[in-house]
Amino acid sequence: MTTSGTELTCTRHGTPTRLTCAECATPICTECLVRTPVGMKCPEHAQADQIIRTVRRGSPKTMLLALVGVTAVVGGLVALLAVLGGRESGDTVGQGGPAVLNPDRIQTPQVAVMAADGADKQLLTNRPLAFDGSPAWSPDGSRIAFESLLDGRRSIWVMQADGQGLRRLTEGAGDSAPAWSPDGARIAFMSDRDGNSEVYLMNADGTSPRRLTDHPGQDGYPAWSRDGSRIAFISDRAGLFHLWTMAPDGSGATRVSDLPAVQERPSYGRDGRIVFTSDRDGNPEIYVIGADGSDPTRLTDNLASDGEATVSPDGSRIAFASDRDGSAAVYTMALDGTGLRKLTTGPRGYAPAWSPDGSRIVYISDAGPPGG
Repeated sequence: MTTSGTELTCTRHGTPTRLTCAECATPICTECLVRTPVGMKCPEHAQADQIIRTVRRGSPKTMLLALVGVTAVVGGLVALLAVLGGRESGDTVGQGGPAVLNPDRIQTPQVAVMAADGADKQLLTNRPLAFDGSPAWSPDGSRIAFESLLDGRRSIWVMQADGQGLRRLTEGAGDSAPAWSPDGARIAFMSDRDGNSEVYLMNADGTSPRRLTDHPGQDGYPAWSRDGSRIAFISDRAGLFHLWTMAPDGSGATRVSDLPAVQERPSYGRDGRIVFTSDRDGNPEIYVIGADGSDPTRLTDNLASDGEATVSPDGSRIAFASDRDGSAAVYTMALDGTGLRKLTTGPRGYAPAWSPDGSRIVYISDAGPPGG
């Protein structure tokens, strides 16, 4: 919470106040403020923080389902935005290039980009009512696909790598985790549009979506092999969440791991092995395993939550998210787990993805300008 030196008016109740939300500086009064571990916040940001925390630290099943709950937050933000002056989602800085922060806007998770060593950070999106996530770079480096919850719908969006040309690819209410095929022609994603989390495939322009999995269990977080011959995904169809692979047409689903509670997105390395996350040892850690299930090896070992690992194009580094320093941040390390380096500070950073040439990393910067 911040305290203003001048009297303000609560946007909900119209009462005089000197209190503002610690996240967006919206005037709040004692009737509507919410106490959080990081200060007093407006109800919308307090609720959004809780959902993001659940998604990032919860079980795989929770992560596949919890994002649906963000719809309620967006509904509240829409109402708040109307009170604040009716700003519309069309006022999108990302459509004209890298975003410049407007202090009057409500800050929510946004797509950001930085050099592979953590330098030169900048925002690519800055829409006040959008919750962005899971960015993925196209194989030719020209575009970035990502999921975004806007207007009550979680859909797949795409933009140019410089933040221009933003447009929605899907109109579903539960589409997320886009993954480009190696040739850039198709995008796999997960969706609960048919009432259950399944893996889908569409053309890169959003046309011809079709379901690849059809199982009472929950399937999600697709990832393409480097040669395009297999798609890895997670599924609880065997009781617990495990790592599976299938052909790009959805056939030949094969269970790869017997490690319980595999979660978050898998990522193929150049050598064909798959990096993923499991909490088999009590907390989420990063592992690597052969595509045939051989030689599972743990790469991280600490009491924090490590996940969202993705292998660099040359196969030498892994980018991942961890809260080992108390807040989610993007790190890199060598493929054997050595050479740890922290790339982001300040606002939470997570969901990293490499550019095709390995020189940059796109990620999510949560509730503020990218930190150093």
